[in-house]
Amino acid sequence: MTSTFSNTISSVKVDDNNDSNHISTNRQRHHVQAKRAVTLDVETHKEKFRIVVLGATKVGKTCLCQQFLQEKFLNDHKETLDELHSIEISLADRQIILEILDTAGIDEFPAMRRIAIAHGNAFLILYAVNDAHSFDIAKQMYQLVLEIKNTTKNSIPIIIVANKCDLNIEKHEITEEYAKSIVEDQWKITHMNVTCHEHESVL
Repeated sequence: MTSTFSNTISSVKVDDNNDSNHISTNRQRHHVQAKRAVTLDVETHKEKFRIVVLGATKVGKTCLCQQFLQEKFLNDHKETLDELHSIEISLADRQIILEILDTAGIDEFPAMRRIAIAHGNAFLILYAVNDAHSFDIAKQMYQLVLEIKNTTKNSIPIIIVANKCDLNIEKHEITEEYAKSIVEDQWKITHMNVTCHEHESVL
């Protein structure tokens, strides 16, 4: 199963050549292809790349982030407001700041969500395969990203993530074929299947 965060980070551009680069944390090393520019942190003067995690409530956004950052699965669901995580990673022999913004799934703070999107460099939009409504929310989030970033679908890294794929097929309300018919065939962007129970799935 392809990993979500590594696939997203692979869109970082650190130079103008077409050579492949590497990302490493203190746990893993990944081969990536550079494509998209990072920004500069005004305080540390280090390059910075922010991934914004979007989706409806209870789809597993916080679990996804915690699996990547701490290699642990959260059993208890706790509704969160926007929470920003920051780690340093090595990219093509440079240290950059990777920020992961875990956004609130509730609709009470639309202004915060718009601000979060405006400051993002890349986006993971989650839905749960056992919740058809969450896929509708994911579609709305996708359109909102394009609107706020004032961009086309191919000019910014956006990945649609199907979570809870470990559930029995009888519980699936959204089939992979249906989701891909929209995400890959219509939008022409990446669709990925994950389960937050598995660290390798999200790394």
